[in-house]
Amino acid sequence: MCYLVLFILVCSGTLLSITLIDYYQHQRDEFLDSVQKSLQCRRLREKLVTMTTMKQVDIGLFSQEVRDLMDCPWRLNLTHRELHRTELWSCCNAYDRLMVTRQNTIQNQSLTYEVERRMKRKVDQALWEMLPQTVPWSKGSLSRCAVVGSGGILQNSSCGAEIDNSDYVIRFNLAPINKSYDVGVKTDLITANPTQINKGYPGLQLNPGPLAEALSVYGHAHLLLPAFSFAFGTSPCFKVYQALRKARPQQKVVFFHPDYLFELGRFWHRRGQRAPRLSTGLMLASTALEICEQVFICMASGPSLWIYPKILCHIITMTTLVQVTPCTPCLKSSCCYYNSTARGRYSYMLDPVHPNRRIIGGRK
Repeated sequence: MCYLVLFILVCSGTLLSITLIDYYQHQRDEFLDSVQKSLQCRRLREKLVTMTTMKQVDIGLFSQEVRDLMDCPWRLNLTHRELHRTELWSCCNAYDRLMVTRQNTIQNQSLTYEVERRMKRKVDQALWEMLPQTVPWSKGSLSRCAVVGSGGILQNSSCGAEIDNSDYVIRFNLAPINKSYDVGVKTDLITANPTQINKGYPGLQLNPGPLAEALSVYGHAHLLLPAFSFAFGTSPCFKVYQALRKARPQQKVVFFHPDYLFELGRFWHRRGQRAPRLSTGLMLASTALEICEQVFICMASGPSLWIYPKILCHIITMTTLVQVTPCTPCLKSSCCYYNSTARGRYSYMLDPVHPNRRIIGGRK
């Protein structure tokens, strides 16, 4: 009997020893993997941050490195988030100056065009009467915003509910919202450009019906137009205002402030942007970064890109200023990254990642 008890004790001790050894080996392996992962993340971040020149990048390798970086551990850094938001505010101030309003403009003032800097437009009585009193978000900051591109990448994405749950939804170029399950329906701000207006809605003053019908799907969203970027764009934008004032008065037409766009262009130029002019996507993504606590970004990507690494690195190091929360499911990762084109070239991009991605930025 004593031998049996002794045998059981020996077996139990041996089994316990093996279990403890396996446990500590597993803990050691996890620790070593964690250290290796941390070093890999640091190398990736340093590599991206030190990319200072514009060059054509192997998109496959670049995308994989961005995905690897996004798999790195992260934590919220409120200090950095507020620092970068302050940088945007101090240079450009979308909170007060995204649009030309009576609050940031005075009568008889001259507006200098964003691109054609020699051109000026006097704020006469007719223009003054077109201006809103202030920006739509003047009553307070916004918690969560969605910036939705006009490309087809959202098809079959199931992102609609996630977009519609945002406090403020920005869309571009009169993008269709007929597939609400993918793109949602909520719209607070929609853009169009003069060329789009001229080609799509000729004879607007005599027949505003088609444009009014196209805008009806966006509810009471503000229509934001670049009336003071190029001289040729002023007349089409004013025609839109006049046409909708009668055909659809509930649709408020507002104009980009040229000073805001000019200063924003300089802001990104200092950070590596070399395209002649920012895209609408980059403009309004920047606006959202400044005025919103969280930014949910859904935009399209192209197969071959010209990358501006400095801007990419700046976004990555914005530490949760760009906070992306994908919908569930987020097929094709269509809501999980941001890119922006400028005249056919890409300003910066965070490439698609797997559907579980929760955040861009905030890595240590």
